[in-house]
Amino acid sequence: MTTHPDDWNRLYQDEGRPGWDMDGATPLVAELLDLALPRGLKAGGEIVVPGCGYGHDAAELEARGFAVTGLDFAPLAIQGARQRYGDRVAWSLADWFTTHLGPWHAIFDHTCFVAMDPARRPAYVDACAAHLNPNGLWLAVLFHDVKGRPGPPHAIAMEDMRRLAEARFEVLHLAEAASSHPRRAGREFLLVARRRSE
Repeated sequence: MTTHPDDWNRLYQDEGRPGWDMDGATPLVAELLDLALPRGLKAGGEIVVPGCGYGHDAAELEARGFAVTGLDFAPLAIQGARQRYGDRVAWSLADWFTTHLGPWHAIFDHTCFVAMDPARRPAYVDACAAHLNPNGLWLAVLFHDVKGRPGPPHAIAMEDMRRLAEARFEVLHLAEAASSHPRRAGREFLLVARRRSE
């Protein structure tokens, strides 16, 4: 499985624009913000985008007025993000499981969770909770269908995601995405969850 920075760096090196890259932000940025703002996300708050890749979602969030950190552990991803978007976003070359940056008001998670080896999912949820302020929000785009392909990305059923998240979070929204990129339509769902008090 792709659990080491070199594995991901090789994908960026070999492909230039990896297959998951949409060459722009997901349309689901707007949909998730519309769900999160009435649930406690403050305009202008601090958001981290783990596994930010070339930084499209991070730059879109910054353009909408948020203070954004784009985080990835593949050096070529961060290099590509800087080339595309300059210093509008605070880019961080770091591992989501070990970084001590933050805490943030919210996590915008688009394809990072689903890229993880499924065995690491509980640790990933713990890391999300650790990176958030009290009552911080985890906003995630997830796949329930990967067309039978071996991962990553790895699909997860909505109710399995609910059970996993509820160990550390209160699930506020869990439903099919309405405005996916055409290549992903009908296969994505959205999670908005609030970190539980310790």
